[in-house]
Parts: sequence; structure tokens; C-alpha cells
Amino acid sequence: MKNYPFYLLAVFAVLFIALGISPSSRSVWVAEVIPVALAVVLLAAGFRRFRFSNWSYTLMFFWLACHTVGAHYTFAEVPFEWFRELVGAHRNPFDRVAHFTVGFYAFP
Repeated sequence: MKNYPFYLLAVFAVLFIALGISPSSRSVWVAEVIPVALAVVLLAAGFRRFRFSNWSYTLMFFWLACHTVGAHYTFAEVPFEWFRELVGAHRNPFDRVAHFTVGFYAFP
């Protein structure tokens, strides 16, 4: 699937735009999406010189998506109650799950 990274980029662009509309806190959203935007720009700029595997792009997409969702709601307020109840946590674990995905960048 030669065009797979472009499909992921298109899905991410839709997600990014949708979650940029009326975030919980505009200042938090801006601060949280700066590293996301930098990562996307760097990946796009280097795509022709160095292409990662589709699996690597998928893992990186998870971080980009999780961080963008966290930016929209603020990490502590993401509606993630079903997972909190599943693991028996006392607080919303979305920030831990999303920040865990940062490690996915070690794969490529």
C-alpha cells in the first residue's frame, strides 16, 4: 500500500480540523498541538528522502491522534470513563495512555 501514509495524513487532517473547533481551552489546545504540528511537518518534509514502514506510520498516527484528542478536551477531561472503569482507576487514565504512545516513536 504505497499511498497508505497519505491516507493516514488525510484522516489525521480531518481529525485535527474537527478537534480544533471549540476546544475546552484554546490556549491549552494551541500549546498541545505545537509538537503534533511539528511532527507532521517533519514527517511530511522528510517523506521523499526517508520513508518509514506503514506500521511505523500507523504507530506515529496513534500518538498524533491521541495528543490531538487530549488537546481538544485537555488530557484530564477526555471522556474516557469506560477505560477508567475497565482498569479500576480512580482518575482518568487518558493522559497516561496518550503519553505512553509517545514511545511508539521508538519503533521507527
